Amino acid sequence: MALNVTVTNPREAGHLTVFPSGGSIPTTSNVNFRAGQTVANSVIVPVGPDGSINVRNAAWAGTDVVVDVVGYYSADSKGAFMPLKPGRLLDTRAASWTHGPLRARGYVWLALSPDEPHIAGYVLNTTVTNTAGTGFLSVAPDPNTWQQYKDKTAVFPARPTSSTLNWTAGRTVPNLVQTSSGNTGVVDFWNQGWDNADLVVDIFGYYETK
Repeated sequence: MALNVTVTNPREAGHLTVFPSGGSIPTTSNVNFRAGQTVANSVIVPVGPDGSINVRNAAWAGTDVVVDVVGYYSADSKGAFMPLKPGRLLDTRAASWTHGPLRARGYVWLALSPDEPHIAGYVLNTTVTNTAGTGFLSVAPDPNTWQQYKDKTAVFPARPTSSTLNWTAGRTVPNLVQTSSGNTGVVDFWNQGWDNADLVVDIFGYYETK
């Protein structure tokens, strides 16, 4: 399974380990946290014989955990991962980007493969920096086409509810993202906080269904 695992409201420092049900507890960690911190990380984990996973909190105090399912891998899958030389898709700090930081409660869209329906998804790294307050980033496919944005006929997309990464004021936070291309090849990056923040997006590969 491909997951995004978020820890929030931890009462002391610790780490989470995600592993298949029925298996022994690994000695590695998937998410590390401090008391009071909200932090997310991308996790890829096999499922156990019963189709489930375990999440272990190694701290001595409780914490809330949010698990979002991004996708799954199967021998019957029609797609294959195609690695790319890492490349930068967006940096809102760059002089070539004239729109400024990612606006509070707003989003920016990127047309990653508008004319390539055989691409089912992307592997990206997102980084948020120059944060003025708390917030979280959501990444989701856009229902609008690139042409609709060009023609100014695009409708406002539904706001996602899951988080890709979480931040507090003054923090620079990265996280790996695997996202679907949807039906249009356009992907949205949402600032779910109440303050502007800079966003950096790098691409590492894509899933092809030819």
